[in-house]
Amino acid sequence: MEVVKDGDDYRSRLEDFETIETQRRVFIEEILNKLDDVTSRLQCVTKERENEVSMLSADLEAEREFRRGFQSKAEILGQRLSHVEQARFVLVLIDADADIYMASGDPLRRFRNEFLVRGAAGGETAAAQFVAKVREYLESLGTVKDPNKVHVVVKAYANQRGLAQACARDKKVSSAMVVVDFWCGFTRRFPLADFVDVGPGKEEADNKLREVLAHHITNPLCEHVLLACCHDAGYVPVLRQYAEQQSSSRKITLIASGDVRPNIGGLSFQMTNCFEALFAGGDLVQSAKSYADVSAISPPNTFAKKTITLTNGPNAPGAPVQNCHRLRPILYNAAGKRVDKFLSVNEDLINELKKQNLCSWHYLRADCIQSGCKRNHERKRPLSPKHYDAIWYIARMGTCYTVKKGRNCEDDQCFYGHGFG
Repeated sequence: MEVVKDGDDYRSRLEDFETIETQRRVFIEEILNKLDDVTSRLQCVTKERENEVSMLSADLEAEREFRRGFQSKAEILGQRLSHVEQARFVLVLIDADADIYMASGDPLRRFRNEFLVRGAAGGETAAAQFVAKVREYLESLGTVKDPNKVHVVVKAYANQRGLAQACARDKKVSSAMVVVDFWCGFTRRFPLADFVDVGPGKEEADNKLREVLAHHITNPLCEHVLLACCHDAGYVPVLRQYAEQQSSSRKITLIASGDVRPNIGGLSFQMTNCFEALFAGGDLVQSAKSYADVSAISPPNTFAKKTITLTNGPNAPGAPVQNCHRLRPILYNAAGKRVDKFLSVNEDLINELKKQNLCSWHYLRADCIQSGCKRNHERKRPLSPKHYDAIWYIARMGTCYTVKKGRNCEDDQCFYGHGFG
């Protein structure tokens, strides 16, 4: 048996320990290398994330700034829209050089004259009544938002000195200064109501009115225009160009009072005579689109000067409908026969309203008090202009009872057919 020396055993064991130590060092070195690699990658990822966080923070701040800017712009835009809403207006242009827009010698129509003689006080009252009539018409028109709040801009043009002297000469006032005071009162009553003295010259008022109309008609803030110039055929060329533009023709209403020139009445504009009490004067005549045989000569103004016998409905008229003025005035052809106003209506709307069986008298003229009337009276009044005209169109499919008897119908609110239109 071989005997192992103690020294050799120790050396062997030492070698084992050295081998283990070497392996331990290699293991630790491997761990440290991997740690260095992971640390390096972590630092890169951390730096990338820090960059992303920095970019996201910058984007977030930019979004905040954008939102603040957007909110600020939205507030500014809201304020501007509010200002635009407050700036809406309706324009009324009056050629006051015509005598029918100044005073009337007719004792049945002294409204203008009785205010004129009161000077400034009469002018203020006349302006108040005039603007009230404008708002009343806008309410019936149904196309102007908040007619009781929209600004009403009134501009009347005339040769003040000539007008005042003419009124004094015709004994309508005690002196020319009364007319001057009248227009001062008229202008003073409302900030947007003005009388403009254009001085002498036949075309001065005409030119002024035409240019002001051209300036405002395309303004989106101008919601409607009322023109008191139907007495002067000189306005036909300029009005014709607006009549050919649908956007403009719908925006204009002609104030019918006194003599309406047929070539003006024949244009496709809305027309109202609700200002008759203010603009008293000559007999009223109106034409309509495509009425080639409507005469320039008008019969007497029946609804202003005589009592009408109601032959086309119940015996008693009842309370009038707010917009029944749309039925007036009566139109006549060259032969003196009554003709019907041209109505532009939608066929689908007509078919729809036929199914509703609405009472024509109740919605076009006045409260229906006919006992046992089986028509529909439940719909709210007044009707919008397009619904009113559609019901009128349906009613005109029936012939007027007076016409059936071979006589001329002189009822200015008769809504039945008279054989034309």
